[in-house]
Amino acid sequence: HATLGQKVGILCEYKIVSKHYMRKSIFIISLILCVIFSCKDEKSEKKASSKKSVPEIVKKDTNPIFSDNNYELVYKYSDGESNQFLGINIANEKTVKFHLVSETLSCDTEHWGIAENNNWNSDGEVDKDDEGGYFVNEYFKEEKEYIIGIRLAEDLSKVQVKYIQKDSLETDCLPITEQIMKRIK
Repeated sequence: HATLGQKVGILCEYKIVSKHYMRKSIFIISLILCVIFSCKDEKSEKKASSKKSVPEIVKKDTNPIFSDNNYELVYKYSDGESNQFLGINIANEKTVKFHLVSETLSCDTEHWGIAENNNWNSDGEVDKDDEGGYFVNEYFKEEKEYIIGIRLAEDLSKVQVKYIQKDSLETDCLPITEQIMKRIK
């Protein structure tokens, strides 16, 4: 049999050893929890960043202010009483982001958004001006009330706007159509 002193020594040794293992266990559990939560945060950051990484061309602006600094290509038409500006960013051969501003005597209008070229992989169409014919790519944006067509010359030097009113509402607030807009930027 062990003496009382030996029993107390064994008990103290047990407490010291168990405290050591307890600290080690707590450290390991803390480390595991830390890894689990950091992985979870990375996954949620990846999800959040994947939502943020949508190309700018797809984002919809609400009532943007036209600035030629926001566009790679800028076109202008002016006849003294009316002015029209068109800013275009080309995303790819199928898609452009545009902002059209028309200032006429009757009213000012703005149209903007994403227009798509549904015939991007076929032969281009030809438009004519004073200098002859030129190839164009045509991009459309369709809304409930109207369709806007942007006929962009392949050499990017000029553009024409087409506008089709789909509803029966009559209005004088239309973009300037059938006029060649010259590139100014």
